[in-house]
Amino acid sequence: MTSPQNETVRQRLIVLGASNVAKSLEVLLHVAPEMIPQPLEVYAAIGRGRSYGTQSKFLCRRLPGILESELWPSLEKVSGPVKTTSVITDIGNDLLYDRTVDQIIDWIEQCIIRLRTTEGPIAITGIPLAGVRSLAPYKFRALRAMMFPSSNLQLVTVQQRAEELDARLQAFGKEDDITFIPQKPEWYGFDPIHWRQAKRPEVWHTILSSLGHTMFDYSRVRSNFFHSMKHWMTRPYSRTMFGIEQSQAQPSIKRGEHLTVALY
Repeated sequence: MTSPQNETVRQRLIVLGASNVAKSLEVLLHVAPEMIPQPLEVYAAIGRGRSYGTQSKFLCRRLPGILESELWPSLEKVSGPVKTTSVITDIGNDLLYDRTVDQIIDWIEQCIIRLRTTEGPIAITGIPLAGVRSLAPYKFRALRAMMFPSSNLQLVTVQQRAEELDARLQAFGKEDDITFIPQKPEWYGFDPIHWRQAKRPEVWHTILSSLGHTMFDYSRVRSNFFHSMKHWMTRPYSRTMFGIEQSQAQPSIKRGEHLTVALY
C-alpha cells in the first residue's frame, strides 16, 4: 500500500475572471500543462460579462457572481494533498456595472481571504490603463452598448475609477503571498479591454511564471478564433439560459487522465 507521504501531490490552478479568461481558456489549457506538473485540476469561475459580486447577464445567459458561485463549497470538499496557485483577473469588468472602487475592492478582498485557505500564492492582474486612458468616446459607447446595454456610465467616470482601482490593486502586491501583474499595452489592440488573440499565450505564460511555474517556449502554442469559441457552450456548474436554470456536474472538461477543468 502506498503511504500518504508517497502520494502524488496533485496540482490545482484556480482562476477567477470574465471575458478574457473565457476567450482564452483553450489557450490556458495548452500553456498550463507545460508549466505546472500533472495531474492538474483547473477550477475556473469565469464567463463573458462576469461580475465578482452580483449576477451578470450576457445575451441569453445569466451567471451568479463569482463570490456567490459553487466554486467555494467545491474547493472545501477537495481532499488529499494538493498544491494550489490562484489567479484573479478581469477585475475592471465591474466598473462597467457602475460599481464603486470600494465595492470592487471589498469583493476582491473576500476572494483573497477565501483563496488564502489553500495556502498557495495568488496573482492579481491590473487594469489595462493605457487603453482606458486613450479610449475614444465612440469606442466606449459601442462597448457599453454591446456588453453592458443597461449602463449609463460616462467615459470620464470609468477612467477616473480605473486609475484608482489599479492603484489599490497594486497595493495588494505588497503582501507576501500576492503578486501584482500590470497589464502590458502591447497585450491589447483595437479592443481596449480584451487581450489580443495572438498575445494570449504570452499573457498566460507571464501570469503563471510570476507564480513560480516553469517557463517554456510559449511561441509554439496556437491561439486562434476557434480557440476563442471552443468552450462557448460548455456548461458550468450552474447557469440560466433563456430563463431556464441549468446545472452540470463538474469537471466538465477532461483531457486524458491528468487534466480536468471544473467551471463555475
